[in-house]
Order: sequence, then C-alpha cells, then structure tokens
Amino acid sequence: GEVKHEFANYIIPLLPLAFDAIKPSIDEDEAKEDDPEIRMLQAQVVKAYRHSISEISVSCTAAYGNPFDLSQVLKSLDQVSMDSVWQLRLAVAHFLRCFQGNHKFLFTTKQTKKTTKIVARLLADERREVSAVAMAALTGILAATPRSTVAALVDKYRKKANNSVMRKAKKKKMAQPILVPTESTEEEIVFAEEKEKERIVKQQTSVYFLCAAVLATPYETPPYVPVALAALSKHSYERSAPFAVRETVKMCCAEYKRTHRSDNWEIHRQQFTREQLEALDDVVSTPHYYA
Repeated sequence: GEVKHEFANYIIPLLPLAFDAIKPSIDEDEAKEDDPEIRMLQAQVVKAYRHSISEISVSCTAAYGNPFDLSQVLKSLDQVSMDSVWQLRLAVAHFLRCFQGNHKFLFTTKQTKKTTKIVARLLADERREVSAVAMAALTGILAATPRSTVAALVDKYRKKANNSVMRKAKKKKMAQPILVPTESTEEEIVFAEEKEKERIVKQQTSVYFLCAAVLATPYETPPYVPVALAALSKHSYERSAPFAVRETVKMCCAEYKRTHRSDNWEIHRQQFTREQLEALDDVVSTPHYYA
C-alpha cells in the first residue's frame, strides 16, 4: 500500500548517496596507515551499499503506479555516470543493465532514449571494465527496442564508424622541408592530439554500439545486422584502432558465427550480399597474428 510512496520519497532521493558511499579511498598514504580492522569494516560497509543498490535495480516498487519515479532514478544515474571515479561509473553500468532489464516494459519512449544516451556515453569510457558492461547493458536495451528504431540507429553509428577510420595520408612526390618548431606548430600538435582523441572516442562508441546491435539478436538476422557486420569488419585490421576495439570486433563476429552458422545458416545467409559475407569471413577465418 504505502510502500511505494516511502520508496519514492525516501529511497530514490538517497540513491546518489548510496553510489557515493561505494567510492574507494583515493589517498593511498592514509590507506596504508589505517588499521586493518578499520579497512575491513569499510569493506563491509561498501559491500552493504552495493547490495542495497542491486536490490533497488531489480525492485518493481520503483515504478509501481508512478512513471515519474523511473525518471528520477535515471536522472540520478545520469549524474553519477559522469563521476571521475571509474568504480562509480562501473556501478552505474551494472545498475542500468539490471534496472533496464526489469523495467523495460514500463519505460516510456523518452525514458528509453535517456537510458540509451547514458549507456552510449559509457561505451567510450577509458576503462575497459566500464565499456564492456555498458555494451552488455546496451545489448539488452536494443533487444527490447523496435527493429525499425534499431535499424535507424545502426545506420547512424555505421556512418560514425566509417568516418572514424583513420585515412591514409597520400605520399607526396617532393620532399617537404623540415620546419623549425615554433609556438604555432606546438599549438597545431596539441590540436592534432585532441582531434585524435576525439576520433578514438567516436570509433570506440560507434564500434561497441554496432556490436551490441549484432549481439541483441542471437538467433535472428534482421536486415541491419549484415550492414553492421560489414562496417565492423573494417576495424578488425586497422592498426590505429585501440586493441580493445579490434578484439571486441573479433569477439562479436565470432559470436555471430557461433550462434548463426548452424542448420539454419542458409536462411541467414540470404540476408547478406557477397561483399558482406566476404567481410565477415575475413574476420572470423583469419588468425590475425600480426594485426
């Protein structure tokens, strides 16, 4: 009866504090000086908060009769997902994976877009632990999303993935004179480094999104899956791509091969063009020892 009101009034507002409570000690010098018993007590407290957060993520009480409560939870998660401590961002990714799975049929279109936005931001996280869990959460979101919407998103991120591939510089016939470093050239170097970071972030986000779209349909092949796989294949060889990106592409293509190349492969194969099949075979059939 009144439990849902207590949940909305007291539990949800305290959610950001619960996440903040699992933040680890940053000062290593103080950590060394602390008594082992105190450290053990702190670990037990963090464990209790983690358990409480996991209980909230799967609690149906969060949305019982009031969709506004879901929006409040997502607002808190959006704020915590931008925290500088990677353990908190990882906790948000885990929370969203469970929270979305248990409430996906109660989400409004706006709430689904909000969840997708948070997860897509975490896809580009510099910590592989965070980006991997975010991709798993996104897989569940896309599995419950209409195919037409997923197809439009795949087309959007396919273009981003293609644009993020580093272009090979054309060789010039005449040797260029060596320039003496100046203040302007140093600024250009900084600008080039920032552009490269932006390219890597765009590449990781788009590649992980396409992988999630493929893995969201483990035993089916919608028309957008061959398109996504063909776009992904370009990133398995690219030397400028981060190692995690190349490995994720190979894992995704290998998983598709495992789940689809069975007795019904001829049915799935009809969705591919010849070029798309060749692109997939190039990834799953080659060891890539020197990639």
